[in-house]
Amino acid sequence: MGLIYSGKLWMIQRFISGFSNNSYLVTCKESSKSIIIDTPKNPYELINAAKKYDIRGIFITHGHYDHIEGLVDVYNNFKVPIGIGVNDSNTLPIKPNEKLKIDNLSVYRFGNIFIRSIKTPGHTPGSTCYLLPAESPGSEPHLFSGDTLFPGGPGKSSSHNNLLEIIDSIKNLYTLPDHTAVLPGHGEFITIKDSKKESDKFLKKPINPKMYGEITWN
Repeated sequence: MGLIYSGKLWMIQRFISGFSNNSYLVTCKESSKSIIIDTPKNPYELINAAKKYDIRGIFITHGHYDHIEGLVDVYNNFKVPIGIGVNDSNTLPIKPNEKLKIDNLSVYRFGNIFIRSIKTPGHTPGSTCYLLPAESPGSEPHLFSGDTLFPGGPGKSSSHNNLLEIIDSIKNLYTLPDHTAVLPGHGEFITIKDSKKESDKFLKKPINPKMYGEITWN
């Protein structure tokens, strides 16, 4: 837990709580304006760290309970706008004073932070990834992928059609630069380049029409 990236313009901190969930705190170094990505249960370390900064928004990758179980605690400390994909918006346990309109390829600015939403349905109807572009030539973009893409495979699907949908979403993510760092909702990180290598054989083969659920690329 703690600092995972520190560049010229911003830094990223990770906190683990709940069902081994990752939450992230992204901070503009110049202005201290910050955003929170996902709010799992018992987000106390996240909250304590965030109190040092000027929190401007809470972004939720999708509406599954383990990613929003700590939302009330976080929101009670930071009465800021909340964003979640429109098709998952009915899952929020609270009604915030203000919502961020999360649409595909919308851009939000907080100090020197520009974050872009990417609709990635499949794991849930409203699943959304958030892209933090490279802050300078040669530095890596960061993709907060929620439960859409992990090292080793896609997120869990509840039907075969959902599996096809999440694979289409991942193929769209694969158009991002190869050196993009993928920061998922659970576990460790991977790059787009390495994820494409992992999934190459799987994606070249016909997909069993009965396949869905917990899938790995191997």
